[in-house]
Amino acid sequence: MGKGGDGVGETTLHIRVRDMLKRPVFRKAEYLASQRALERYVRWVHIMEVPEIGGLLSGGELVLTTGIGWPEGKSHGLSFLQQLIACGAAGLCIELGEHTRSQLEAMKQLAEAEDFPLIWFHEQVRYVDITQDLHFALIRSHQRMVAELDQLTTSFHQLLLNGDGVQPLLRLLSRNTGYAVALYPLEGEATAIPYVPPEQLEKRRQQWLEQRELMAHANHDRYTGNAAAVKVTDPFSGQLTMNPISIPVQALEYTFADLILFPHKHTDPDPPIPDLTHPSDEYVFHALERCAAAIAQDWMRTQYMEEKRRYKEDMWVIDWLNGHHSAKEIHEYLAAVNPALCTGQAAVVLFDSSPAQHDSLRLQKILIQRNIVARSVFAREGFTLYSTVLNLQIILIVIDPQVASLRKSNLWSCIQQLRQHEQEQTHQLFSGLYGIGQNYSEYPRLRESLESAKETLRIQKDIGVMEQPFYSNLHCYRIIASMKQSGSLTDFINEYLGPLIRYDSEKGGQLLLTLKQYLTLCCSKQETASALFIVRQTLYHRLDKIESLLGKDYLLPEKRVATELALYAYEYEHGSLI
Repeated sequence: MGKGGDGVGETTLHIRVRDMLKRPVFRKAEYLASQRALERYVRWVHIMEVPEIGGLLSGGELVLTTGIGWPEGKSHGLSFLQQLIACGAAGLCIELGEHTRSQLEAMKQLAEAEDFPLIWFHEQVRYVDITQDLHFALIRSHQRMVAELDQLTTSFHQLLLNGDGVQPLLRLLSRNTGYAVALYPLEGEATAIPYVPPEQLEKRRQQWLEQRELMAHANHDRYTGNAAAVKVTDPFSGQLTMNPISIPVQALEYTFADLILFPHKHTDPDPPIPDLTHPSDEYVFHALERCAAAIAQDWMRTQYMEEKRRYKEDMWVIDWLNGHHSAKEIHEYLAAVNPALCTGQAAVVLFDSSPAQHDSLRLQKILIQRNIVARSVFAREGFTLYSTVLNLQIILIVIDPQVASLRKSNLWSCIQQLRQHEQEQTHQLFSGLYGIGQNYSEYPRLRESLESAKETLRIQKDIGVMEQPFYSNLHCYRIIASMKQSGSLTDFINEYLGPLIRYDSEKGGQLLLTLKQYLTLCCSKQETASALFIVRQTLYHRLDKIESLLGKDYLLPEKRVATELALYAYEYEHGSLI
């Protein structure tokens, strides 16, 4: 289906030239129009007597003229017609007179060559009557279409109340538009009307998911109705087609499926509705939108009920995190869901509480909705997700089945998608500080993963937000945090760095910074001098001073390790030196 001159999805008024010429106001008119020209749409009627059109037309107008404004000469009628064709006008209606009668034959030849409707009257005609009549017909046609769409929406809602799934919705859409319909979810089984064998349909779905990326680059519109875009495989015939119409099915600002109309109707036990055998493009697009909205409602209802069922299992998950379940109990629970989960890796993702999240019950209700999207995002990467709320903190248990080590980059990518998704949301659950605990293959140790996720949160509050806040990425900060908790951190820092700290404080020196940079750059004097923007003689002087304060053995391996740890500990307490 071509877009013509209309913007897809916009509300437009239109009437076919074929239907327009049957109206009484054109009873005395003659016309020249090919079959293709008769299928053009008239969007509006415009009286025009100026010879130069310029930017006066938007496309789709039926232009009425007497030619009185044309200068003398035979070529001006042709020039006017050529401008109309270039502007995308729907047709030209002329009242023949002294200026126009002699130019009619040449204009007829051009109109025939361009499949452009040319209409003429041999006697005087009231253009105001034509304008009034067509405007009334256009508005009445639009009102009739709106009424039909309202009735279609009501029918979709009635089918939703029956609780029979999306199949009846697709069947009604197909009957009303005369098109074959396919629903391709981003995950899960595809559905089509008319029936297509599951194996063939799944193959077409996979091809669509590959092709939709190309189509996304070829089309800036959210609909894909441009016949010049990308060839797509028709699931019904297996042939390539260049003009499917598709719309994303969205809920909670998340796309979970594509609803597609294919241009050729195939055998179906339900025949199309007689009055809508050839519906307008606009009707088809609006019907597609309404069907997509109904499918989204059905999907939301199904997913919400499933989340509520999972919520009832919440206490089991909390007991798991508290270490109240044995390995056998956990194994049996997961095996009932998916046996593959029993041999994977699991980790806890902990999201810190927000000042706005002071109502635990409300937080849980919002989480039920967000989990619908979260489970889908994680499932695409092969993860299984369990979630709960504890002490106003959201806890995600992520299981990576049948892997020897957790796929950290994939897990981090999923969290980034969740954070991106809720940027425009009023309540943001996943956009604050978070920590990812140590992963374990022994699921009873998940309590330890939760504790390590908590420690990751605590350490970030001291050192700043980490880009990828995995517990395994903390390295020496795990030792430093443990020393801080035991109360020995300050003494440790003073033991190894005390003389330098006092010297910098009393003399306004930069020995701590110099030592940090020197050790970071593997004791390269040239690179250290460049990094500090000082000459080498100044660096030599500083290094001599450091040696005199810390002792000549400060670069021995065992002492150097302790000194570097003390530097990181100092930064942990006082902020970065560099």
